[in-house]
Amino acid sequence: MPPVHQKASIISRSEAAAMKGVGILLIVVHNLAHTLGVTGYDCNEYNFEQAAADALFYWLQHPSTDLPIQLSTLLGYCGIYIFLFLSAFGLVRKYEQSTSAMPAPHIFIWKHYKKLFSLMILGLVAAIAIASMHFSSQLPLKRYWIAQALMISNWFSPPYRHVFPGPYWFLGLMVELYIIYRLILYVPPKGASWRRWLLPIAFAIVCLAPQFYYIADGRTILFLRYNFFVASLSFAAGLLVARYGRPIHISRRAWAAIFLLTTILFVAMQKTATLWLLSSLVAAIAIIASVKMLPATLQKPLVWTGAISAHLFIVHPVVRLIAFEFKGTINNHLLLALYLAASLLAATLYSRLHKKITQKKK
Repeated sequence: MPPVHQKASIISRSEAAAMKGVGILLIVVHNLAHTLGVTGYDCNEYNFEQAAADALFYWLQHPSTDLPIQLSTLLGYCGIYIFLFLSAFGLVRKYEQSTSAMPAPHIFIWKHYKKLFSLMILGLVAAIAIASMHFSSQLPLKRYWIAQALMISNWFSPPYRHVFPGPYWFLGLMVELYIIYRLILYVPPKGASWRRWLLPIAFAIVCLAPQFYYIADGRTILFLRYNFFVASLSFAAGLLVARYGRPIHISRRAWAAIFLLTTILFVAMQKTATLWLLSSLVAAIAIIASVKMLPATLQKPLVWTGAISAHLFIVHPVVRLIAFEFKGTINNHLLLALYLAASLLAATLYSRLHKKITQKKK
């Protein structure tokens, strides 16, 4: 087979890293903010509660100094959507539009599974050790530690009881998506052209349909959205943009307008359950536009953060356990700032440690 040359991309490598930086910062801050009890409501990340949606619009109309924490609590989870988008985008760029050979299904899945496991396991061990000393009553049963280590804890119902230390459920979701991509959504360079657009659209429909059907069944939709169903629009869009997208040459001012409009639209879509289910794609577009509108100099801190985003994702739940010790004793804004700074420092150190470990294994 002749080599496949990558076409010009709508998203550059540095822009993708900056988008990861935005996404992980939203996630990290959200994962402590929503435990502070400032809003009185939890976010509509997994299922839809009208009271939480109403609270969002109330606080927007009656802003206070707590508004950043309130918005982070209720909307910060949307950072996961850009990671779902970029994961699909990156898979297409690497395996469908470059000279990288696509391994056999079992090799591909095992390779990505091992990568996630090696990234996660030290963080999980550290979290269990800290929680055993300070939060033993909150630890799940030991058999669920094993499920978490194997990245299958989001298969148990209800998932939120078994995903200690919290955000690692996303790793199980990614394993599911790697399996689905390799077995169903991957299209080889000489594959039928109709598969490139029909498969992502079919994936989105298949994932959205049960969510609409069970939209009023909190337990069922919660279980669905702890698994690959939550990836419906973002992952499908990432596949389509990578396969059909071309560079868009518009001004930063135009991207700023797109960011403003999509941000307003995303917030407005939180009003009803039906629109909420469709808002993930709008969130991803808003984050893309937020990076595109920035000059390169302002993108650099986000690019740096994006480069350690995987390690930041692993260490921030561990830092959060320590931050819990200070809840109610210091100002919430100061606590969030210290927690974020400590998480960034820990992620930097962990990225270096993890790199040394993986290099030794090789």
